[in-house]
Amino acid sequence: MKHQKIDIVFLQALLAIAVSGITLVGVAMARTEVKQVSFRIAPPPQFELRINDAGDAFEFSGLVDFGLTEALRKLVTEHPNVKRVILDSRGGYIAEARGAVTVLRAEEIATHVSGQCESACALIFVGGNERTLGPEGRLGLHGYALQRERQFGMIDPVAEMQRDLVIYRASGLDEAFVAKLADLPQNPMWYPTRAELRAAGFLTHP
Repeated sequence: MKHQKIDIVFLQALLAIAVSGITLVGVAMARTEVKQVSFRIAPPPQFELRINDAGDAFEFSGLVDFGLTEALRKLVTEHPNVKRVILDSRGGYIAEARGAVTVLRAEEIATHVSGQCESACALIFVGGNERTLGPEGRLGLHGYALQRERQFGMIDPVAEMQRDLVIYRASGLDEAFVAKLADLPQNPMWYPTRAELRAAGFLTHP
């Protein structure tokens, strides 16, 4: 009986230790802060794309930014009878410009510039099946380059330029003009005259 009593006391002691251990673990878990997982939210696109008040043209202004191609495709689907887009942009991401060109060509949409259209915007402009320039309109063109502190993997500016020269050629531009584009420096921006643009086929109407 004595040994049995000792065994019971021993078991009770083990049980008390186990309960204490579980309690301590629970307290520790309760006091441990749960690390919040942070998600990086992409900034909203820096452009405006809308149908004008007259309802006969799309208006694009701002940066040629990520999401432009999809936004243009959606707007064109919603307004299938609108066949003209007015551009006003200093440029942006060339990949989005190429995407916009694809939409313009597929839907046979004309392009027009009444203000400034530079760099990637000029590539979008040449995607129009008809291309017009207002009295105060200017098209800015330049060569491609990457700043040393902003290298992006294996991107080759020369190869990127060659891809866009294919688009210019497919738009019917004069080969001498296309060759000049290939040799342009990144700076300064080149603003061809209206006569030069007309002679090269950049403009389809005076």
